[in-house]
Amino acid sequence: MSHLGYDAYRHVDGSPFFPPDEFDVTLLARPRDLARVAPGQVSRRIPVDIDTHAELAVSLPELVGGLDFDWVVATQERLLLPAARLREAIGAGGRGTEHTLLLRDKVAMKRHFSAHGIRVPEFMEISEPIQAAELLDRFGRIVIKPVHGCNSLDVHIVRDRSELVGLQRRGIAGPDRYEAEEFIAGRQFHIDSVVSDGVPVAVSVSQYLDSHETFPLDGQIRSHTLDDGPDLDALLAFNRAVLGCIPWFSGAAHLEAFLDDHGRPVFCELGGRPGGAGIEAGFRYRHGMSLLLASVLPQIGRAVPAGGDRARTDLPATGWSMIYPPALGRFGGYRALPQADWLLQLTTPYRPGDAVVHPTQSSDAIAIAAVRGRDSRAVISRLAQVKSEIVVSITPE
Repeated sequence: MSHLGYDAYRHVDGSPFFPPDEFDVTLLARPRDLARVAPGQVSRRIPVDIDTHAELAVSLPELVGGLDFDWVVATQERLLLPAARLREAIGAGGRGTEHTLLLRDKVAMKRHFSAHGIRVPEFMEISEPIQAAELLDRFGRIVIKPVHGCNSLDVHIVRDRSELVGLQRRGIAGPDRYEAEEFIAGRQFHIDSVVSDGVPVAVSVSQYLDSHETFPLDGQIRSHTLDDGPDLDALLAFNRAVLGCIPWFSGAAHLEAFLDDHGRPVFCELGGRPGGAGIEAGFRYRHGMSLLLASVLPQIGRAVPAGGDRARTDLPATGWSMIYPPALGRFGGYRALPQADWLLQLTTPYRPGDAVVHPTQSSDAIAIAAVRGRDSRAVISRLAQVKSEIVVSITPE
């Protein structure tokens, strides 16, 4: 079950993760992605609207009909629970819903990790914003978000009673369950790992530089790997403690965490999948290992990679940026793009004629870049250079 074009499932040398002479692959994906699959790559193609994920779990067993499968593979956050439910429905091997909920449901995971001694924000499940009034009064600032949310979609930071009443009046958008939690003042990080039976094999710790609350025109969201120091040591130890609470887990893990104003780690959420944006490119460069492959292998009954080629010691740092459109209108094209040997990834998803609308989630970027450098300062400078060198044509409408 893929949210990516099928060519993403390849090793560095170009060979496929699923060689046709070894695997009989049925691919469930968007029709546009199925149309790009070369002849002979897969045995069957089943179109599915993976963007309406709330209905996906119900429709999947009907879509696959009477086909028999040994394994069901999914690497995208919104597909993890549908894949788990499909495994159970058809009797395929792999992780079921009980464990998958701890990697997807923000309420279930906080209860689990808190019970195992991990510090989490104080939280509560709500059906309407006003139910969080007491939590807001206690902490002065709270976050309200969907229990199964991703891409920072429909996340609300509430700072006072008037904002809470306004949100109550407007209503919260989707059909999902919601939670409210204490706002953690401090810095936010993402910790990306290849994990074997609850033990991290390779880890990158990165700090976010920008807010996830809004996605302003001509804005961006950036992160960079941490240089050596006490923050890195504290977050590596925290990551080990969190992953030690799920000793049954192998694959790729994306942990979001904070260091509060006193420098103490606090859990935000944990995803049992590769991080998005430019995380895969940076991780592969630093560790010689693919988070995407590490996610796939345990889902087909195989061990994660034991190691890979490390990054150059003179350029060990990496970072990424999701860059948002400078204006709204009709996209004309990319007039200029950066080129440099330190540029690890530059993804340009827009095509001439596309409508450019205001971004509503973190992935609504006009470009995604990943870079390398000698340290975090160099990485930040190069991310700024990338943004300044991207020139696009957008016609107002």
